[in-house]
Amino acid sequence: MNHRSLTLVVHGESGAGKSWLADTAPSPKLVFDVEGGVRFTPSRKIEWDPRVAPPEADGTWDTAVVTTTDRDVIRRAFQWLAQGQHPFKSVIVDSLTEVQKRTVDDIAGTNQLTMQHYGILLREGDALVRAFRDLTLHPTHPIDVVVFVCGSREKGQEHPVVRPALMGQMAEQIGYTVDVMAYLSVFMDGEGEIDRQAQFVQLNGVAAKDRTGRLGTGMENPSIPNMLDLIYGQEA
Repeated sequence: MNHRSLTLVVHGESGAGKSWLADTAPSPKLVFDVEGGVRFTPSRKIEWDPRVAPPEADGTWDTAVVTTTDRDVIRRAFQWLAQGQHPFKSVIVDSLTEVQKRTVDDIAGTNQLTMQHYGILLREGDALVRAFRDLTLHPTHPIDVVVFVCGSREKGQEHPVVRPALMGQMAEQIGYTVDVMAYLSVFMDGEGEIDRQAQFVQLNGVAAKDRTGRLGTGMENPSIPNMLDLIYGQEA
């Protein structure tokens, strides 16, 4: 079977369904639960403490959840991923916004951020995103899909743009690091049903991108398998 890889940033307002979209990634999947909201997604879950080996994919679970209270938890789990000693097809960081906030707590505490702090945030955030992205290129056990979940916020004064809710230059730079950056929004259709829309092109003051050029401007009620089919064609 061909390796259908995708690195994806999903950003949007609270309640847009970002965690639910990430939960559609191919199983078995690993989720770094930084915000504590992953328990509400529909996939079957098991807890994993990365101080011990990853669980075996025995068909009783879809998602291994790493409750992420600090950056050391991420580092321990990443060591297993980098060694290829795991069953996972997808890795999800939910959310990168919260990971960055925890980094701020570590480097600055309650003090005001300095220019030096912003430099550390950019270097560490960029290194983390690139390290997880490069798991799709692992020589023996590549990850298929890597998803970074972010909040959204408007940035800029003269020409404000809705970007991933990340501090400093990370908000602008993260789009250059991944294949697709999708903005997820919620709307009500003519029959009163709630639908979700993923935007893949930078339009109407919203940051988005599609390096593949195959997703079009957007997708209603999106899922990651549908994205993969549009990019690579349907699996046999």
